[in-house]
Amino acid sequence: MYKHLTEAFGAYTKHTLVNETAGQRLAFVPGFGSCVLELQLKGVSILDGYKTPAELEANRWAKNTVLFPFPNRLNDGTYAWDGVTYQFPINEPLSGTALHGFGQDKPTQAFQFQIKKDHASVFCRYSDPGDQDFYPFPFTFSIGFLLKDPGSVEIEMRFRNDGTEALPVGLGWHPYFTLSGRIDDMQLQLPAAHMVGVDSRMIPTGKKYPYDEFADLRRIGATVLDNCFSLPPSEGMAEILLTGTKGKLRYWQETGPEKFNFFQVFTPPDRNAIAIEPMTCNADAFNNGEGLIRLEPGREIGARFGIQLM
Repeated sequence: MYKHLTEAFGAYTKHTLVNETAGQRLAFVPGFGSCVLELQLKGVSILDGYKTPAELEANRWAKNTVLFPFPNRLNDGTYAWDGVTYQFPINEPLSGTALHGFGQDKPTQAFQFQIKKDHASVFCRYSDPGDQDFYPFPFTFSIGFLLKDPGSVEIEMRFRNDGTEALPVGLGWHPYFTLSGRIDDMQLQLPAAHMVGVDSRMIPTGKKYPYDEFADLRRIGATVLDNCFSLPPSEGMAEILLTGTKGKLRYWQETGPEKFNFFQVFTPPDRNAIAIEPMTCNADAFNNGEGLIRLEPGREIGARFGIQLM
């Protein structure tokens, strides 16, 4: 039977959905962008998360955080929308870009808990009045977690335009998976996709290249990746396999119109985990338009992805 537990986590409240018998556990902090601290499936910890409130607030590598109103990078932090130019703060000074929007630390509100025998779920919601000059668009963002036996989690993101004008939007998540002591010893298989060509500042050049290095399940070894991949935009599902000493993981994301038609793979320097990030749009989509969603007033979009320990 699942339980819903709460406890203090520094200045925040940590919520945990847990079925101890099945080894299922999801711990998250709604007050800091619904950041996931821990995810166990069948008793196996599969995410590298923040261990302390200080680590959470430092938010190094943006572990297991939400990305809105855009994932990845925005060139020079600027974009033009319906004839008006806007300037996001530059939060990655080395490349002179705005990175991952501004949703990572926003105070979401947890609601709509369902606690059942074989599953548990929750939605978290954040409403923005549109009072920031770099993104003056009222909206509501929500993220839902469904943890279910025997060993899977499904995550849904939704974004609604609460204003009177169309707005630009892209969504993403930033999980760090760990199935071995080091990712060098893990195996990876990627779906058919094209690697996005980028310049020295990680901004897309407009070119895409075939990539089949992990077309079959193979050891990551010394491979270094910090690359965006473009999926075929047809409606369906893209799958990624990841294996290690802890087991085999199946990751999936919805594809098709206004879904997750891009993903990023990042191997951080410490090589303790690998980030596999679903994205509805390309890097710098506010400028290049690739996957960018024009959301009209009153409209809402939604897309899902999930993880299964096999």
